[in-house]
Amino acid sequence: MCGIVAHHGLVPALPALLDGLERLEYRGYDSVGVALDPGDGGLPSVHRTVGRLPALVAALPGEAHGATSGIGHTRWASHGAPVAANAHPHRDCSGHVALVHNGTIEDASRVRAELAVRGHRIATEVDSELIAHRIEDALPAVPDLHAVVRAVALAVDGLRGTWALAVLVGGVDGVVLARRSSPLLVGAGGGRLMAASDELGLGPEITEAREVPDGHLVALAGDVLWFDGQARPVPAPSSWSLGARSASVDRGSAPDFTAKEIDEQPAAARRLLDGLLGRLQGGQLLEDLGLGAPARIRLVACGTSGHAAEVTARVLAVEGAIPTRVVTASEPDLAVPEPGTLTVAVSQSGETADVLAALDRWGDPVLAITNAPRSSLARRADAVLGLGCGPEVGVAATKTFTAQVVAGVALALAVASGTGRLSAARLAHLEEVLDGLPMRLATTAARAAGPAADLAEELAGEPGVVFVSRGAGVPYAREGALKLEELTYRWVEAVPAGELKHGPIALLGPGTPAVVVAAKPRGRLAVGIAEMTARGARAVVVGPPEDATLPTCAPSEEPPWGPLEAAIALQLFAREMTVRLGHEVDRPRNLAKSVTVE
Repeated sequence: MCGIVAHHGLVPALPALLDGLERLEYRGYDSVGVALDPGDGGLPSVHRTVGRLPALVAALPGEAHGATSGIGHTRWASHGAPVAANAHPHRDCSGHVALVHNGTIEDASRVRAELAVRGHRIATEVDSELIAHRIEDALPAVPDLHAVVRAVALAVDGLRGTWALAVLVGGVDGVVLARRSSPLLVGAGGGRLMAASDELGLGPEITEAREVPDGHLVALAGDVLWFDGQARPVPAPSSWSLGARSASVDRGSAPDFTAKEIDEQPAAARRLLDGLLGRLQGGQLLEDLGLGAPARIRLVACGTSGHAAEVTARVLAVEGAIPTRVVTASEPDLAVPEPGTLTVAVSQSGETADVLAALDRWGDPVLAITNAPRSSLARRADAVLGLGCGPEVGVAATKTFTAQVVAGVALALAVASGTGRLSAARLAHLEEVLDGLPMRLATTAARAAGPAADLAEELAGEPGVVFVSRGAGVPYAREGALKLEELTYRWVEAVPAGELKHGPIALLGPGTPAVVVAAKPRGRLAVGIAEMTARGARAVVVGPPEDATLPTCAPSEEPPWGPLEAAIALQLFAREMTVRLGHEVDRPRNLAKSVTVE
């Protein structure tokens, strides 16, 4: 969600801050701001605005460009409306403290009341501002850098919640950082020290990075100084090389990143399969990951990743008879520890706060399926199955969903083979079907592009859409519904076809679009279609071209993972509808790419 960038060095801070904020736009935001140290002992200058980064750039005064130390933030509103007054950076009463904050303060009401009693003037609805006032209380009259570190440590001590903080104090040369359960990295290179919410925000000139350990503090001054939660100096944690990175994430000739990323799915699936096929027999993939064959599996995920987890669970059940449970990460209460369980955490960003919090409930070994191999989830896990999709900028996941399904299916087949429940002949057949997936995805994209555009034109005025399927098609119906909901802001209802008559059929009327993801058992699915059309609904079938409105390219027999090819047709439809409605495709309202709040 929110993105943090901080800079300290001998070169101007603003270009690096703005570049970092632009790189973090993919996380989703509704306001943006920077605070800069003028370098003359004066107060930090704060500049912020609602809307996108260009609005901030246009409002910056000329003197802002000379500062060499600063902090920046893209905000996704949680506490307080998305208005300029609530945008980051936030200040204390005196204006000496400026900070940016990712995370949430759970006991904000208590802290706000305590600060009001002590006479603080609280200007916003935002929980983050409260930390600035607590720092103000802890600072001496004439602070130095170490005094600021101690003040930040005291300010966060006793708070309930999560934070990644970057703090400037007027008259003090340096930036102080603090972290608890919210991602924050520090890097160096090119005559500058930087911090950011993820590697993209650090910029291409930063050559190495370190994670700020949970509960610790850091000062960016002449060097990077590391402290524990009591502001005591500690050794630096291990670093990793960032290697060569592009100066920007480029969408090339595509009209938007979402279109580009939809088109990238066949190639992404091919790369992933090339690294997985041939490693499934006998559970070799598990051995390569350093994991033993589990007695049972718990899949933990949210949203789109949850739909991919449902597909994985089905393959585990059908091909391996492995006891499997899919847990919605934000609702983990009924999932109790069980011996022999492997927890598989699925998150495209690796920073999903609900997933990370859920993992603390169990003591199982954890396998992460993620597109971010150095994310918080990856560092928390015992093993990582990376997707290798490259950056996905569009907030609505497309290529990462397909990759999550492919990775999950491969894992399921390896587990089934490793436990002896899947024969070598059956595995060889399923590997052959998987190997043909990239071609089928490419063919589906070509077949469905025109019909998706035509259908979007016809249905753009409809207030809502029902999605149905059966069996292995149900997760894809749910995922298609989620894509349309995220991008077009239309209501959707996604249910197994057999559940229509238990309530959702009341939504149907003359002309109501009903998207049907073709799957087995076809006969029972036909009954659902008949029930809908009898009420005047318009059936939109996604499946083989002989009877489909949105044609796909499917294998001759439905595999245990179901009609994955339908996902690309449904993504195209959702995008085309969004374009016709005039909404922003890559950044739908209220949503964020990395959901870093619980």
